[in-house]
Amino acid sequence: SPSSKKKKTPGLSWDEISRLLFGWLEQVTLSEPMQPFELLLLMELLENVGYRLAPAPLISAWRACLCAAVAHCFKLEETDFSETPDDQILLVSGEVPWRASFLFAGVAGAKNLRQLGQQNLRDGFFERTDTDGTPHADMLSRIDFWLATMTRSLFIGQVWKKRLWDKEALERFQLTLQVLVATSNASGKLALCPIHEIGHAELLSLAAYFSGLSSRSAERMYLKALNSGKKKRSQFFIQTEDYAANQSDWSALAVMRNYWSDSSNLLMVTWNGDLPAVSLTALGKQLLEGRWEFSLTVDGTEISGDGEWSAVCWNSDEDADYLELQMDLEGGYTLDRQILLPRNQHFVFLSDIVNGSEAARLEYRSLLPVASGFTDAVDEETHELSLKTKGLAARVFPLGLPQDRDFFYPGSLSLNERGQIELHQAAAEATALYVPLVIDWEPDLKRKPADWQSLTISEAGKISPRDVASGHRLRIGKHQLLVYRSLKKGEVARAVLGHHTSYESVIGRFDSDGDLTPLLFVE
Repeated sequence: SPSSKKKKTPGLSWDEISRLLFGWLEQVTLSEPMQPFELLLLMELLENVGYRLAPAPLISAWRACLCAAVAHCFKLEETDFSETPDDQILLVSGEVPWRASFLFAGVAGAKNLRQLGQQNLRDGFFERTDTDGTPHADMLSRIDFWLATMTRSLFIGQVWKKRLWDKEALERFQLTLQVLVATSNASGKLALCPIHEIGHAELLSLAAYFSGLSSRSAERMYLKALNSGKKKRSQFFIQTEDYAANQSDWSALAVMRNYWSDSSNLLMVTWNGDLPAVSLTALGKQLLEGRWEFSLTVDGTEISGDGEWSAVCWNSDEDADYLELQMDLEGGYTLDRQILLPRNQHFVFLSDIVNGSEAARLEYRSLLPVASGFTDAVDEETHELSLKTKGLAARVFPLGLPQDRDFFYPGSLSLNERGQIELHQAAAEATALYVPLVIDWEPDLKRKPADWQSLTISEAGKISPRDVASGHRLRIGKHQLLVYRSLKKGEVARAVLGHHTSYESVIGRFDSDGDLTPLLFVE
């Protein structure tokens, strides 16, 4: 019936909008200065629909906007930005004067505003990115706001046919976009950055377009596939010669990615804070997201960090991406973390390595943040843990624990109440402890039987204690994985499962003939 139809909200006429604008301007000027974002909105309104406003409100708005912009820019040198996020600094000191210079191009001194905004945008951008374009990890939680300011500024420069940046700055910005696109998953979301108002994929697409990033680049083709506009997107795979992996010591950030695909595996790690943060996408589904916590006790005394995290090893090749982090702990201990994402297999290898000088009882817990929506199942007989959500099944294997549950052997693996994979491992009278973990989501292996065991390691015919060298084998179906770590430097090559090595770390798979195909050697 007509009465049941939804009534349309009557639109405001431009005369009514003019009156509302005039009233708002009176309140703003009487109470406090116009805020930078209000100034940007007013400039946007005047530039695009100012001709529709009544003459008196238009003149009043134009004058108020000019006075606010000039006053704002004069106060920049004395403004304290110490507690201001990077994206807001760029907006306040760069975008506002850059935008105002075009609206008030006919006013004397407008060129000075343009130069001020241009220089502040360039300086702010260079200060927060590495030479390869990688943005600092500190900015990730608001990187979309930061990118939006850059993109709007590029756009307005093109509208007025004025270049925002020189060749060096533009090329670095394109590199930054390549890094950011590589961190976006199949839904377009940037790793470790919450979605605020605008979708990340749409924002990245606009930034890539206005920056002039080649339409034939893997990044542009990936974004085009993500933004296809179809309700049900087709599967896609983009062939490229370059690996979509990147690491920056200065930015405290590493990106590992196997391929450009809607079902790619993507792992981003940051170590700018007191704890590393990880974001793992498996076959296009979010699996891990958040801080990678730990706890360590030595003879019952809790040990905490005594320094900053640093990257001590990075390698990216046709086999895998690998990152190793290290931090000093109290009492002379060190904590290393190994992270490996293979190029052609569906698993991730994560390990913690505690090293000290004196033998003691070491008790360690590793806590990995699982994304929401997963259900867990613990195997009744073994320490295997299963995680499932729609479209993804993952199996978790604690290689440092015995396969079979043993009441008398300390250690456990579970999904705790905080939604974390909690791995507990201990060693009595040891100087070091190796805590390896494998998460496997290979679809063809999800129902295959699995077993694992700790391996005997020998050096010059003598068995090496597990706090000197540690090795483990995992078998799922016909697939076998070997992991080995030297915890104390040996005098000669050590033997593990028939493989002799002088390397500090070895990760590899056995082929059908029993030969080891290495994924990683670390000297």
